[in-house]
Amino acid sequence: SKATVSVLNWLFVVTSYQIMAVGKNPRLSKGGKRTAKKKIGDTMLGKEWYDLVAPANFTTRHCGKTLVNKSKGTFSGPENIKGRVFQHNLADLMGKSDDDVHKCRNVTLKAEDVQGRNVLTNFHGMCLTTDRLRSLLSKWCTLIEGAVEAKTTDGFTLRVFAMALTKKRDTQVKKNCYCQTSHVKKIRTKMAEEITKCVSKNTLEKVVKNLQQDSLGEDIRKACVAIFPLTGVNVRKVKVVRSPKFDAQKLIEVHGGESHIPKSVEGGRQLQQDAAPKEEEAAAEEADE
Repeated sequence: SKATVSVLNWLFVVTSYQIMAVGKNPRLSKGGKRTAKKKIGDTMLGKEWYDLVAPANFTTRHCGKTLVNKSKGTFSGPENIKGRVFQHNLADLMGKSDDDVHKCRNVTLKAEDVQGRNVLTNFHGMCLTTDRLRSLLSKWCTLIEGAVEAKTTDGFTLRVFAMALTKKRDTQVKKNCYCQTSHVKKIRTKMAEEITKCVSKNTLEKVVKNLQQDSLGEDIRKACVAIFPLTGVNVRKVKVVRSPKFDAQKLIEVHGGESHIPKSVEGGRQLQQDAAPKEEEAAAEEADE
C-alpha cells in the first residue's frame, strides 16, 4: 500500500543520513582523530634566577629573588626584568627590626638596572599596612587627610598622602572631639607646608630616611598643636609619580658605589653546575689513560 511505501522511504532517508553523519564527523567515528601528543618538559630549565639588591639606605641589601626566561634570539632576560616592582616590609629591609614604626610599613622597589645576576633597585613608594591603618581609625573624632605633590632636589616628583585624627584635650569632659571645617582647612594647609618643605629641600635618599624614622608625622603634629590637638599623624602613602632620565652612575651612587654592591650567588651556582661536568670528563680521561 501507499502507507507502507512512504514508511519505507522515510526509513531509507533516516538511515542514509545517519551513515553520512558518521562518515563526515570524525568525532563520532571509532577512535576519532589521532594526533601526536606534545612532550611536556620541565619549564624551570628555561629560566634563570636573579638577586634583588636594595639601595644603601636599607640594612638588608640582598632582599629577594626574581625569575625570568633565559635570553634567546631577540628576547633579552635582563631587559625583561627592568621596570618590575617588588614589595617588601620595612622591618625586613632594616635587618628584621623589632621597631613598630618599621613593622607597619611596606616599601616598593623598582628594578632599574641589571649587572650580572644582580638587579639594582630604587625606591618607588611606601604605604602603611592595612591592619595598622584600620587600627588607627576610631569613632567620636575627625579624620583629616591631605595629598601633596612635591619635587626633590634630584628631580623625583613624589605624591605624599598624610592623615591625622583629632584628640580630646586634657580637661575635656565632652564625649566627642570633632573639629570645625575651618580648623580642618588650616590643618590641611599646615600638612602641605611641612611635606613640601621636607621633600623640596632634600634628595630622594634623605626623604626615604625621614620616612623610615617617621619624623615627618611628628613635624606635622607639632606644627598643628596651636590649631587643634592631633593624634595618629602618619604619612599614609608615598608614590614616585615621575622620575628623571635614567643615569647608571647615579644609581650606583644610590647603592653606595660599586664596591658596596654585594656579589650575587646565582652566577656562582651556574658556574659550579657548568664546571661539574667538565671535572667528570677530565676524571674519565685520566682513568682511560
